[in-house]
Amino acid sequence: MFNQPIVLVVGAGASFDVYGLPLGGRLASTIAADTDFFWDSYHDLAGPSRGSSDLFNSVFRRKFPAQNGRLQEYVTAAQMLSAAISSTISIDDALYQLSDFPKCVEVGKMCIMRYILAAERKSTIKIDPDTGTIDPKAGREGWIEQIFSMAITGYKLKDIKHAFERITFVNFNYDRCIEHYLYHALQRIGISTEDAGGIVSKLNIIRPYGGLGSIVPGQKDHLSFGGGATTDLFTMLGRIRTFTESEVLHDKHELSKALSSASLIMFLGFGFHAQNLELLALTKPHSVRDLKVLATTFAVHEANIPELKLAIGRTCRTDPERVETFHMTASEMLTKLRMKINLALG
Repeated sequence: MFNQPIVLVVGAGASFDVYGLPLGGRLASTIAADTDFFWDSYHDLAGPSRGSSDLFNSVFRRKFPAQNGRLQEYVTAAQMLSAAISSTISIDDALYQLSDFPKCVEVGKMCIMRYILAAERKSTIKIDPDTGTIDPKAGREGWIEQIFSMAITGYKLKDIKHAFERITFVNFNYDRCIEHYLYHALQRIGISTEDAGGIVSKLNIIRPYGGLGSIVPGQKDHLSFGGGATTDLFTMLGRIRTFTESEVLHDKHELSKALSSASLIMFLGFGFHAQNLELLALTKPHSVRDLKVLATTFAVHEANIPELKLAIGRTCRTDPERVETFHMTASEMLTKLRMKINLALG
């Protein structure tokens, strides 16, 4: 049970940890290879001899089966994106470079969504097609299970709907691992499917860059975890923003309210990119607070830690001395520091 407000700032490392979603480098290299379209023969109707035939056929040619001009525009945009990624360090940097070419941005966003959906289907918490649910043991060693376990402790089954009211997730990822895992974890302990869906649909989740849609059946934007082969990515373009698009998809007031009222903020698998820290930054009127901040810094060189603490302190409007960093994954930190977290919020 969390007796005080807590904010979890979730980055790509947290979805990679235990759950197997991609990190930025792998995502970029896959998209670069998929969009590197080339034909050995102009008349090869089966698809390109280089690049992803599935991307070409199931996304672009399916959308424009008899419109060769429109199809060629997207092929060209894909080839431009592949070339841009080859000289940048991330898909975000490539899309910024091509931000004056709308179709390149569209191709990039569709490739991101397509790859995330495929990663969901292959993740450690994927849905078993035979049972329609996840393996009850899947993800039990992960950080989401730790949050789930801490949140429901002290509640009777009939009151668990209140267990997540003091938790806010600020999720910078497009995937739905948090909602998906909690939906099935609630059912695992005896909550009905309908009630689990209601609890998950009311979670305090802020997504600055949007998401693929709700995992809860019956919701207007429902898209099952992992999606499906018939998913029309063109209709989903408005659901996400990229790192370089200026307009984010969240309520800035709600974000500021959650951060300013939190007793504990935890950064889990977060990359600490300057733009994302600026997006989180509380405005000047907020006074310096007696706030505790815990952050995972797995794979961050120790020489960067002093400046990182200063940056986090400025962002959260707290003394950098109150920022604690741990060379751990998200799951390690939530497991090993469970007592510390409970005492901080008890």
